[in-house]
Amino acid sequence: MNNKYDYEDELISDLQNFEYKEMMEKADNVVLGFAATTGATGAIPIPFADAPLLIGQQVAMMVAINSIFKFDVSKDALKSLATAAIGGATVVGKTIVANALKFIPGVGSVAGGTISATTAGFITLALGKAYIQICKAIKMGKLNQDDLTKKAGVDALKKAFKEQIKKNKKSS
Repeated sequence: MNNKYDYEDELISDLQNFEYKEMMEKADNVVLGFAATTGATGAIPIPFADAPLLIGQQVAMMVAINSIFKFDVSKDALKSLATAAIGGATVVGKTIVANALKFIPGVGSVAGGTISATTAGFITLALGKAYIQICKAIKMGKLNQDDLTKKAGVDALKKAFKEQIKKNKKSS
């Protein structure tokens, strides 16, 4: 028969699981919201006007995720982390093509805005989901929060980001 301490341990475990699930749901909702807003930002018809706004929104998303997980990481560190994770040639190439199309009046602006909006939302979704995985690893003790902005954290986020890009391509 179980004693009082077994029930307390079970209750504590249940409460931790509930808190963890709640964090994940909140973080997912934050990511979905920011993916939508960055998609709207990417649709701005002025060539290259969206780039500084997008990185700002992506950093704000990461700050919001940090607050859910109760982490304290500077915005500058998050900006460096996001830039390192996203900085792939394919993403840059798509961004340049989409923004170059925006130079063509009318149809080019619409096509460029559509491609840019889709790319911005897609990248933000992948970055957000990848960052949630990193925060989860920190919460579970698999990664030290101090390592987040060091090589170990950057490499982990890059890997998670690439996995999310592949996963999102398969589902779209």
